Amino acid sequence: MKVTGSLQNRNGIYTMMVRVPDLNGIPKQKMKSTGIRVEAKTQREARQNKIQADKLLAKWIEELSTGKAPASTKLFIFCIEEWLQRKQRRVRIDTYEAYRCYYDKHIKPYFELRKLKLDEVTPRMIQRYVDQKEKEGLSPNSINKHLVVLNGVFKEAIALQEASYNPCANVTISKAETEFHGSAYEPEDAKKLLKAIEGDAIEPAVYLGLYLGLRRSEVAGLRWQDIDFENNVVRIRNTVVRFSTISELEKTKSRASKRDLYLPRGLKTYLLGWKNKIEENRVFFGSAHVGSDHVCQWPDGRAYTPDYISRRFRSVLEANGLPLIRFHDLRHTAGSLLINQGQSVKQVQEFLGHEKASTTLDIYTHLSFEGKKDTAEKLDELLSDVR
Repeated sequence: MKVTGSLQNRNGIYTMMVRVPDLNGIPKQKMKSTGIRVEAKTQREARQNKIQADKLLAKWIEELSTGKAPASTKLFIFCIEEWLQRKQRRVRIDTYEAYRCYYDKHIKPYFELRKLKLDEVTPRMIQRYVDQKEKEGLSPNSINKHLVVLNGVFKEAIALQEASYNPCANVTISKAETEFHGSAYEPEDAKKLLKAIEGDAIEPAVYLGLYLGLRRSEVAGLRWQDIDFENNVVRIRNTVVRFSTISELEKTKSRASKRDLYLPRGLKTYLLGWKNKIEENRVFFGSAHVGSDHVCQWPDGRAYTPDYISRRFRSVLEANGLPLIRFHDLRHTAGSLLINQGQSVKQVQEFLGHEKASTTLDIYTHLSFEGKKDTAEKLDELLSDVR
């Protein structure tokens, strides 16, 4: 059976066009996108794209000529299930549970009805899925998380030679109308917060979040063994995360998140007092004490869960008439206060445990009005001689 074909430029993407004779020898045309862009940033990349597209075309022609089955006869849904099973063994439990949630609530209900095979999924179908989720009100950030799953499935399928291209490669998502920025307390509100949480169960978590800019998972995971009171060092090594399952991990969000911080005097004084209270509870509860080494723990030694920290934090704010912010915004507050006090972006980046300085610039440098005023007045002073 003589199969011929060529590449065409369709909306900037290499598309394979082949002619396959039917039983009567009459050529029937088939079309499939490669997902590879025609144009590239450099001529070298453009040549590589063309070579890759040619290889995909040659492979498809060979499959059709030899009568081989299409890239995969597996149902798309089954391929996602297989991918999830493999991911369960390779990623953190909260990451896997997040993937599972996107699949169960959104991806499966949409694609299961269509009974598509893996090789029948086209870029247009993926784009329609994205468009549908946008109509349902999902944010671009949420939809991007769905695409992490879909991209992962097709990348694995290509590696296993079950698919020849990734239909998710050029899907577009509408940009958010407004970019999210976390809130940050001014110094006076931060001081009011410390006063409001005196004696509250949330007190140690707030101190750690505000003084060290720790993430909620880092606060919940911090242990006394991670604090060196003699040398004034706090080592961020352990996290507690929760999606549907609570999981404690001897690892941090990223390599940059694994960091050593200086223990400031005010926090040191507070933690030593808190540690004494824990020792008193340990004696009082005796054998009923669970013996936890976590800094944030109940009187019987049980560690705080991440979601409790968030819920209790909001309750305290509401009860004391303080501006409502997320617990994570204590990181914003710490970063903003440091920037306003003249600390460099590099210093704040390392303090907060960001992998890139751009993250610090984009998210955590919320200059207060007083900081802007001071900057403007300094510039005015420099230029005053010109007038």
